[in-house]
Amino acid sequence: GRNIAKFSNIEQRWLRESVKEWCRFRLGAGYAFGTVIATGENMARFSTFLTGRPGVVDPTGLTRELIEAFLVWMATSTWSASTRSTTLCFVKGFLEWGRRHDTLVGLPASAVIYEEEVTRPADQLPKFISEFVMAQLEASDNLARLRNPSVRHLVIVLMETGMRGGDASVLAFNPIVNDSTGWPCLRFDNSKIGVEQLIPLSAKAADTIRAQQDHVRSRWPNGSPWLFPGTSDNDDGTKPYAHGSLSRQLGNWQRQIGVRDETGQPVRVHAHQFRHTVGTRLINAGVPQHVIQKLLGHASPRMTARYAQIHDSTVRDAFERYCHNRVDTAGQNLPYDPDASTADAEWVKHNLSRIHDSLPNGYCGRPPQQDCPHPNACLTCPDFQTTPEFLDVHRQHAATNRKLIARADANGQFRLVGNLQRVQDSLDQIIPALEALDTGTNP
Repeated sequence: GRNIAKFSNIEQRWLRESVKEWCRFRLGAGYAFGTVIATGENMARFSTFLTGRPGVVDPTGLTRELIEAFLVWMATSTWSASTRSTTLCFVKGFLEWGRRHDTLVGLPASAVIYEEEVTRPADQLPKFISEFVMAQLEASDNLARLRNPSVRHLVIVLMETGMRGGDASVLAFNPIVNDSTGWPCLRFDNSKIGVEQLIPLSAKAADTIRAQQDHVRSRWPNGSPWLFPGTSDNDDGTKPYAHGSLSRQLGNWQRQIGVRDETGQPVRVHAHQFRHTVGTRLINAGVPQHVIQKLLGHASPRMTARYAQIHDSTVRDAFERYCHNRVDTAGQNLPYDPDASTADAEWVKHNLSRIHDSLPNGYCGRPPQQDCPHPNACLTCPDFQTTPEFLDVHRQHAATNRKLIARADANGQFRLVGNLQRVQDSLDQIIPALEALDTGTNP
C-alpha cells in the first residue's frame, strides 16, 4: 500500500490528468514517492471544492476570484491548521508548475496563491515518551508478550533506531553493513527525502535484526526479500509487513501490559513517538544537532531544531585524521577508507561515542545506544581505540601496572595478577604501535 498513489478522489478528469502529469514531472525531478502520494491526497481537497463549481471545466476557469473563494473555503473548514497549510502549499505549487512550464493551457495570470496567504503552523514540539513509560515498554518481560516475533522485533528496531515505521517495514532482508571497525550499520531507503541512509546500530538493534532473520528463515524456508514479511496471507513471503497494521497491534499490546504514566493513568503510545524519543534522548545526552540530523535523516536543520536550538560545528576533518592514527588493544592499526559506503555512518557513531564516553586514554568505539559490558576494563575491551596523543598516559599506566603486578605476585594474589597481566599485555602491544605511528606522523 505504501507504493500506490491514489488519484481516484480527484473528480474532474482534466484536473486528475494534470495532477498525474505534475507527479510524473516531480518524480523525474527527484522527489520521493511519498510526495506523490501526498499530492493525490491534498489535490483531492481542491477537487472537492471544485465539485461545487461545475462551471470550471478546464484551467481557464481558475480565476483569482475562484482562488480567493477557495482560500475562504479552506479557512472555514474543520481540517487542522497543518492540513490546511499543506493543502494550500500543494495547490500553490501546482499553479506555479502550470504557469512556469505552460502545462495548464489557458491558466489565467491572476491564478496565484501568494506566500503570505499560506499560514504556516508553528513547529510542534516532539511528542517524546517519558522515561517512566519507556521503561515499561522496553522491559524484556513486556516485550515478550508481543507474541508475533516479527512485530516484536519491528518494535525493538523502532525503539532503538528512531526509524520511521514505513521505512522499517520495507527493510531488505539483509540490511546490515559493517563499518571499518566491524561495527554493524543499518542501510535503508529514507523515503521521506528519497535517499539511501546508513546509521550505526546499537548491539541490541543488531541482535534483534539477526534474530528476525533467523525467524524469517524458519517461517519462509524459500526466503523472502523482506526483513519483516507480511504476517498474514503471505505464504510465499513476497509481501512486506503492512505498516498500517502496526498501530492496532501496538495498541493491543499496550492494553495487555497495562502501560501507565507517573500518575497511574493509562497511556497510549504511537509508533512515531519512538522516533521523537530517540531524538530527545540524544539531545539530552549532549549530541550536537547536526549529528542528530544525520542520524534521524532530516532533510534540513529546521526539522532537527525542534529537538534543540544547538548546532555545533562539524568535526569531520579531525575525525578523518583520528581514523588514520588509531590502534586497538592488540596494537593493530584499524583500517579506514573515507570513501567507503559506511564512512558517514562511522562518523556519526564516532561523534555519539566521544560524547557518551570520554576516556582518559582513548575512545570507546561503541555507539551510546547501548550499555557497556566492560566497566573499568577498557584496555581489554575489543571496542577500545586509542591514538598517539595518549602515549604518555599509556607509558605511565604501564609503569604503574608493572609495580602492581609485582606487589600482587608477592602477596600471592594470583587472580589479581592474571587480571593485571592482561592489561599489561594490551599495553605492551599498544605502546609500540602508537610509537610507530607517532614517529611516522611527527618526524
